[in-house]
Amino acid sequence: MGSTIPKDRDGLEFFGQISAAISHDLKNVLAIINEDAGLLQDFSLMAAQGMELDPARLVKLAEKIQGQVKRGDGIIKNMNRFAHSVDLPVCEVDYRELCALVISLLTRMASRKCVTVSLKDGEQAKGKGDPFTTQMLIAKGLEYAMDSAGKDGELGIDVASADGGCMMNVSGLNAPLPEDALAELESIADKAGAEVAVDPQVNILNFKF
Repeated sequence: MGSTIPKDRDGLEFFGQISAAISHDLKNVLAIINEDAGLLQDFSLMAAQGMELDPARLVKLAEKIQGQVKRGDGIIKNMNRFAHSVDLPVCEVDYRELCALVISLLTRMASRKCVTVSLKDGEQAKGKGDPFTTQMLIAKGLEYAMDSAGKDGELGIDVASADGGCMMNVSGLNAPLPEDALAELESIADKAGAEVAVDPQVNILNFKF
């Protein structure tokens, strides 16, 4: 019982952190749509008063609104995938796909820290794993990697199959990870059935699943 409570709390904290980030993103999308709707209302009032409207401006405004609706739809789809990962047991997962999802979920964090995070091209990398805990490990690793990269830093993530599992390398770190951060990553990695290490020669954070 004593070992179960901290694990559940770690998961709940992670779920809450991601949920809060998603809600902020959706709120931002709605704010932009509301602003554009107000502008459309202003155009309508101008037309009612006999002023000529530029059709190109209306088309541009409509495209902008459609773009935000598409963005909101993408955020909700990612939220849905993330939320359902809690229900899944250990199963076959595509680590590249999970990594791409985590990067999307951390877009707001990366923007706030002024760090660019890119997933390098590659093939699927499948293996057995716990989807939720794996996402928590990747997310926490990227959070610390962003701190290491610093403002205007660029992180590159390489995911590839290896020895029946998967290797994930995060390059672009500019400073060693603090010992307590590495200890936390090792704790989550243990729950995920993974291994984590930092190559001190090139400052690359490595996950082995």
